[in-house]
Amino acid sequence: MEKPREWLREKSIAKKILSEANVIFEVVDARIPLKTRNKVVEQLAKERNKKVFIIINKTDLVPESFVQKAKNIIEKEHPVVLFSAHRKTGKKEIEKIIKELSKEKKVIKIGVLGYPNVGKSSLINTLKRKKVATTSPKPGMTRGEKLIKLDKNVYLIDTPGIITLEFQDELAIKGSWIPDKLEDPVDVAVKLLEKIIQNRPEAIEEAYGVKPVDDPFKTLEKIGEKLNYRISGGTIDIERTAKKILWDWIKGNIKAYWL
Repeated sequence: MEKPREWLREKSIAKKILSEANVIFEVVDARIPLKTRNKVVEQLAKERNKKVFIIINKTDLVPESFVQKAKNIIEKEHPVVLFSAHRKTGKKEIEKIIKELSKEKKVIKIGVLGYPNVGKSSLINTLKRKKVATTSPKPGMTRGEKLIKLDKNVYLIDTPGIITLEFQDELAIKGSWIPDKLEDPVDVAVKLLEKIIQNRPEAIEEAYGVKPVDDPFKTLEKIGEKLNYRISGGTIDIERTAKKILWDWIKGNIKAYWL
């Protein structure tokens, strides 16, 4: 039985950021906004009396009605901003929050936290108006925390993705684990397809031109057939198909979403 991965390094980074920052911007993925909230980090922030703003990023990938529903749920606990680095929406609202915060203190440090691949670097680059943080669809591209000057007295703390005590497959479904590093990508892709079939099956047809069936493994085979991924002897290359689906999910090519 696979053990949840240790998160000692991330825990020490999270605690360091939480002690240095006056306020936290937690970035979540609009496609799975509740699943990409890091409750452990939120609890650590609460214990330290640090205000948390939830930035729902990638709102361009989901319908407005869906993201509003997510916002209404999260707002019961924390203020929420709807943001899209791609469309630059929500930028003015975030800048207004920063302006208000900077009135309260001489120097303001904002810790930008979240799972890998939720778009922390894209948020920072949008606010800074230039590329200062590494962006990549590959989870885990930010290596160490960096202090980025936004204004005279305002700093952003860019951090590596904070992963808590979770299993690889859970992280992969959150788009926070590189598919090539998975022990069993097929099993994870089947779990992801199951979620998509339950919540928005048409996303599979939109992405691959394949009508999904109730059985996620059979759907995986159909996608492999459509992509013509084969191994010697002509059988479907299931593992290659599974990794392709997981990468497409990370890159936002599969337009599915759920709470």
